[in-house]
Amino acid sequence: MVCVDMARNAAAAIDSYATYDDYATADRTACRRAAEEPMPAVFEGLSVPVRTAASLLGLSPWTVAHLIDRGELRSERGGQYRYVTLSSIFSYRRLTR
Repeated sequence: MVCVDMARNAAAAIDSYATYDDYATADRTACRRAAEEPMPAVFEGLSVPVRTAASLLGLSPWTVAHLIDRGELRSERGGQYRYVTLSSIFSYRRLTR
């Protein structure tokens, strides 16, 4: 249950942060400034499983695995599982919008 709640909260945070990016695109200087701003400190060190990352990005887990292999997303290993960092998910969403 905790993992599901965390995923829900992470999804809501990503959506609200992406909305901030949408408002910033109205003005070029604001967009540039938003791209240069560091990620909020609350997201540092947090990661989600590949399947959760795939659902947050609207991609398949297979595609997320290939993005990790190509170096476009950062991941951490936890035993046999792979976790994608939230900061790399934010960065990827910013670059692909």
